[in-house]
Amino acid sequence: MTGRQKKRLLALTGSLAMVICAGMALGTAYAQTMEQEQQEEAAVQSSVLPDVLEEETLEDTEEKLSDDTQEEEHLPEDWNLILVNRTHPIPEDYQVELKNIGSGHQIDARAYDDFRAMIQAAKREGVYIYVTSSYRDLDKQTDLYNKKVESYVMQGYSYESAKRQAGQVVAVPGTSEHHLGLALDIVSSEYRKLDEKQEETKGFQWLSEHSWEYGFILRYPNGETEITGIIYEPWHFRYVGLEAAKEITEAGITLEEYVGAKPVSEGLAALEEQERQKKTAVQTPSLERQEGYLKEDTEENLYE
Repeated sequence: MTGRQKKRLLALTGSLAMVICAGMALGTAYAQTMEQEQQEEAAVQSSVLPDVLEEETLEDTEEKLSDDTQEEEHLPEDWNLILVNRTHPIPEDYQVELKNIGSGHQIDARAYDDFRAMIQAAKREGVYIYVTSSYRDLDKQTDLYNKKVESYVMQGYSYESAKRQAGQVVAVPGTSEHHLGLALDIVSSEYRKLDEKQEETKGFQWLSEHSWEYGFILRYPNGETEITGIIYEPWHFRYVGLEAAKEITEAGITLEEYVGAKPVSEGLAALEEQERQKKTAVQTPSLERQEGYLKEDTEENLYE
C-alpha cells in the first residue's frame, strides 16, 4: 500500500468516526427531548387530574347533601302530625270530617273525644276555658289575613311590609293549622283577649300543665318564632295525639322539631311566595292609596 493510499484510508476512517459521533450526539439529544416531552405531558396530566377528582367529589357531596335534605324533610304522614306552616302549605287534596263542639265551632271528629274530656277536666277543677276560633275554611282565613294586612297599611306600613307583618300574626291562607280542624284558639273565662296577657290566666296555666294529657300542645311557644314562623301565641293549641303530645311536652320542643322539619326561617322563600300567589286572593291597593302610605318599613326581620 502506497503512502497516498494510507493517507486516503486514514481520512476516510476519520470521516466515518466523525459521522458516528455526530449520530450518537443527535441520538442522545433526541432521547433527551423525548424524555422532556414525556415529563411535561405527565405534569400536565397530573395537574388536570385533581380538578377531575375535585369535580367528582363535589358532585358526590351535592348528591349527599340532596339525599340528606330529602331525608330530613321526609315528614310523617299521620293525620294528627300533618305539618302546616309558612313553608309547608296544607295539601291540596286534604279533607277532614268535622264535628260540632258548640258556639258554631268545629273540630276534626277524631280529636273530639279528647277535646271534650279536656274541657270537662278543667271544669271539675274550677277552670273555665272557651274556644274563640277553630276550623276555618280558606275563604275565612283569606278574609282574616286581608283585614290584618289592611290594619298594618292603615298604620303606615308599605303594602309588602304589611303582608310580612300580617303573616306573622295571621297565617297566610293555605298555611294555617286552622284549615286542618286540629287547631283551637282557647281563652280563659276571666280574660278573653288574644294577647300575651292570656298566659297569666287560670285557663292558660291549667292548659300548660294538663293539655298534653288530652293530646294537645301549645303550638307557638315563646321564643320559637324562627322555628315556627309565628309569634308567641299563648292561646293557640294544636291536637297531635296523646303519644306525640306527651313526647313533645317532655322534650320541650316544637312540632317542627318533633317531625324533623327545617325551621321556617330556613325554608324556601320562593316556594312560600309561589304558594301565596296561588292560594290567596289579596288585592293590591290602588296607586292613589300606595302613594298615600306614610312610611316604608325598612327594618330587618325574620318574617317570611
